[in-house]
Amino acid sequence: MSEGQTADFKEEMGMELRLMKEHIQMEQPAPPVRSRAAVEGEMALPGGLREETRVMYTHASAVIDHAEASQNRVKVAGKVTFHTLYTQGDPEKISAVEASADFTHMVDAPGVTPKAICVASVEGVKAQSQAQGGRLHLQAAVDLAVRATSAQPVEAVTGLRGGSEIQAAARESTIQRTVATGGSEVLLREEFDLPAALQVKETLFATAAATVGEITGGLGREGISGQVNLEAVHASALPGQPLVTTRHEMPFRQVFDLLGENGDALSGEVTVKDVAVMSAENADGTNTLRAEVLLSLTGRADRTEKITLLEDAYTTLGEDLKLTSAQVPCRVGCHQVQTAESGKALLMLPEGAPPSRTGLCAFASVDGIQAECSTGRTTITGKLHTTVMYLTDGQAAPVSAKVETPFRQVFAAEVGPEDDVHLDVQDAEVSTITSDRLEMRYVMRLQASGTHRETLKLVTDAQPVDAPVPPAGIILYYTQPGESRWDIAKRYRVPMERLQELNPELTGEPAQGQGVVVWRRATGDQRA
Repeated sequence: MSEGQTADFKEEMGMELRLMKEHIQMEQPAPPVRSRAAVEGEMALPGGLREETRVMYTHASAVIDHAEASQNRVKVAGKVTFHTLYTQGDPEKISAVEASADFTHMVDAPGVTPKAICVASVEGVKAQSQAQGGRLHLQAAVDLAVRATSAQPVEAVTGLRGGSEIQAAARESTIQRTVATGGSEVLLREEFDLPAALQVKETLFATAAATVGEITGGLGREGISGQVNLEAVHASALPGQPLVTTRHEMPFRQVFDLLGENGDALSGEVTVKDVAVMSAENADGTNTLRAEVLLSLTGRADRTEKITLLEDAYTTLGEDLKLTSAQVPCRVGCHQVQTAESGKALLMLPEGAPPSRTGLCAFASVDGIQAECSTGRTTITGKLHTTVMYLTDGQAAPVSAKVETPFRQVFAAEVGPEDDVHLDVQDAEVSTITSDRLEMRYVMRLQASGTHRETLKLVTDAQPVDAPVPPAGIILYYTQPGESRWDIAKRYRVPMERLQELNPELTGEPAQGQGVVVWRRATGDQRA
């Protein structure tokens, strides 16, 4: 908690004063800063330049490699992976390509210093692509949240020593800090039997979302277990169903070194770094989906500590004391939330889009979210950006359309205004209602994390100053609004013990207007 204790000795105009100082280890988090990074990529498409290419859908996922602080800025580096569904030449044959693009983005963060510890997270990604001249131009908008924390020790006065005339009040505060971190990567490999009824010809791409289920620890180790939800999109030979989606679960558990102590609070996070899938036909005609998911797991041990700080001080004789203080924000706690709720949305096809006969699949992401929290519940509103794929009348070739709709989702969890919020839309199923309307049912998964901050008043210095001495005598003082026993004793510069002796009925703080007896002895009476 402290790097050491020092004592500053001061003797001015007859007052002996010793300041007890400590270097307190505390984390000073800054409010999160949000920014949007524009990422572009390009790749060559297979096939001839003269073949007509139609882009059906582009999905993008982003992973942060590192975040580095400089003066008032944070550099965030990462990678965006694109998956694009398209047709080329044959409008009924859907193909898929994968590409990636590295990015570096500078985030303005006023007050951040080069020594700050920075953590960046991805809150959402929007993607689009365009085929031109045999090449695919890719664009993504990555929403970033950056948190900067100063972990430098802070020097504060924790006590005063001197003559009996010094009266000092202390308070106890609770702080939290990270004492150990660890992590590792794990590659999951699984095989899944695909139903023969789906007539899968080729697996195009897959997305994965991971959640933490249980955290265990002890003896310098931490274990994180959870589940990966995998959604794979396949090209199918089914009549009237050229695209099908399958969903699979992949459990995981990983243990790594984490040097904490008994009583430390353990937490963990998991990030999907890469997904690779392919399907293979077996000798008996069935199909098997082979999946690889690369996970990055990080864990930390947080320690909650109580510290004693000097709150106020005065003297009963001679000079008084002037305290110099600073307001320092510090971390006192943290929280993580993950939950899921089902929902549905009505998708109106844009004007000019071909009419819908059969809904095939839908891919949705969220943007512009606003959270409103009440007791035990959080209501999140925003926009759903949906790409819906369907069949139209008289054609076997699939059609895609982009639809933007508002959404309102209520979660049984509390999310703070400064929390990092990530929403995933999964298990989307689409069905045609009329020629221009489709209904999408989905599961929206919420993951949020945040830091609890408080501002502490730290006394950094104390100096003797000239001050008038209140007149001697016995006074009946009527308490003013908000005054405490300490305030009254300090006003008349009398010891707290004497105030309590004269008012034994004061077992707590006095009520407004309550009479308090104060006895201020003459200045020459050293028994004061």
